[in-house]
Amino acid sequence: MNQILGIRQMTNTFDYDDIRGSVEKHLGKDNLGWVRIVTECFEAIKKHCDRREESYPSVDHIKQKFGSLRIYLDRAQEDTFIQLRLQQAMQEAEMSCERCGNASTAQVIAAWHVNLCCWHAHEAATERMETFPTVRLNTRAKNDALQCRSCGYIGQIAWDASGHRCPACVAKGW
Repeated sequence: MNQILGIRQMTNTFDYDDIRGSVEKHLGKDNLGWVRIVTECFEAIKKHCDRREESYPSVDHIKQKFGSLRIYLDRAQEDTFIQLRLQQAMQEAEMSCERCGNASTAQVIAAWHVNLCCWHAHEAATERMETFPTVRLNTRAKNDALQCRSCGYIGQIAWDASGHRCPACVAKGW
C-alpha cells in the first residue's frame, strides 16, 4: 500500500492466474461460502474479457461490511456484463453464509454484523460472547416471525414441535 497525501491507495493484489488464492487473501480462508461465490464471479469475468480480448478489471477491495459482500474495482466499470456479474455475486452473498454457503441472512453478534447460517452464528457467538446464549443474537431486532426464541438468530426456523427455534438450538436442546 502506498500513502499519497494521506489517502490510502492499494496496489492491485488480484491475480487472475490464481483467482481463488486472490479471493482468499481478500476474504480469508475461513469464508469458503463467499470465496466460492466471488471466485466463480471472477472466473466468468476473466472468460468474458478473454473472449473480447480486453484487459481484466483491476480489483481494489473485496470485503465483508455490515454483513454484506462488497467488491470495489479501481475505477468505474462501464462493461455491462462485468457490472451485472459483480452485482449477482453480491446478491447471492446476501443470502449465503460467509463460511459455508448455506442459506443465511445478516446477523448482529455483539455489535458485529455478519452473514452466517445458524450453525456458524452459534459458533461465532460462542467465540465472541461469554454470556451467549443468555445475551442473545440480534438484540435490537423486533420480534420477527423468523427469529429463534432461544438464541435470537434470524433466518431458518424449525416451526413444528421444536417450539420456534433455529436448527442449532434444536440440536443443542435449548
